[in-house]
Amino acid sequence: MAPNWKALAPHRPLDPGEAGYVSPPSGYAERVARLVETGTSTVLVGGPVGVGKSTELARIASLLRDTRVACLVQLDRYENIRRLTADQMLLRLAGKIVEYASATLRIRPSMSLVAALSGAGVASPSVLGGMQMPAAPFTGSPLSLLQAARDEVTRRAHGLRLAVICDGLEKMPESAQSLEVLATLGQLGDDIDIIAAVPWFVAFGAAEDIIRPGALFAPVPVCEVDGPQGPRGCRFLADILAERLGMTPGALAAAERARPGLAQVVELARWSGGLPRTFLQLAADAAQYAQIRRGDDWPDERDLADAVSDQRDSFRRALLPGDTDAIRAVQGTDGREMELDRKIRLLARGIILERQRGDRWVMDVHPLVLQLLGGSRGA
Repeated sequence: MAPNWKALAPHRPLDPGEAGYVSPPSGYAERVARLVETGTSTVLVGGPVGVGKSTELARIASLLRDTRVACLVQLDRYENIRRLTADQMLLRLAGKIVEYASATLRIRPSMSLVAALSGAGVASPSVLGGMQMPAAPFTGSPLSLLQAARDEVTRRAHGLRLAVICDGLEKMPESAQSLEVLATLGQLGDDIDIIAAVPWFVAFGAAEDIIRPGALFAPVPVCEVDGPQGPRGCRFLADILAERLGMTPGALAAAERARPGLAQVVELARWSGGLPRTFLQLAADAAQYAQIRRGDDWPDERDLADAVSDQRDSFRRALLPGDTDAIRAVQGTDGREMELDRKIRLLARGIILERQRGDRWVMDVHPLVLQLLGGSRGA
């Protein structure tokens, strides 16, 4: 049977409970869920584009649902994150908490709460249930509406603690408005656990404490694809590929043996730098080349090489004047001497990757960027 390469969907994260989840070598979601269940009330999730933040947040939501009212709110699916205001975030959170409680816990919200959500424009059709609410606009405090939603849901959920898992805030630009959004998130109350994807600028300076003092910044680790830990990372990425294609890992391995060109799957993993989205994009692009050139269902070495070239060009276009020298200087260091604005931009884009090796953090240049600079992968 021909593989469905379109199913790779590199930019589509998995939703809570969706089949196909592959746990990374770090066991990130399980670790964060244990931290929350043992008392860590605020976890700030970071990491480069494509590392799997959204998928890990969805997994965390699934893991917490036995002990929490664990509501995943994918804000970027409903709001323009670059222009998001604190009030918009609070209203959307209120609407999604009630929608989750209604759909998953079968909690029917009160008429007064539904009317307030409807007036604010955040009542979902499932919450309205066909009811025709008055067209009166909501004029109260967005924070008070969220607190009312929290109180009603937790009271009727047998006292389970509420955990709000926010996805999408990592796309906010560094601005006074973004800092206000983050500070407002911390006003939800100490009785609410917060797990939120945040921009890289939160990791540096005093921004980490703007949500709640003592908040834990926990970046999703980029898996190693070279060196002693490389085989585990490559296997993780290959397992994701197999799951997205609807194949068992054994079937994918058999296909590799049958087609010599496909044995480059491990090479693609290494060129990806350990970023799942980049790896899936490389595979999808190679498969498209195979279809265009030969009408073949499987890519060969030439297709894979051209996919790598395309991704390398994508990184090249993201580099700005001065980046080359700065990247060379930071390779292998902890990054403290790099100009902060540049470091935040390069980390967010995945041009440099922060890795924990032993008891220290080091900056590792993405292999495709390293090749652009004249270096060799794994050097």
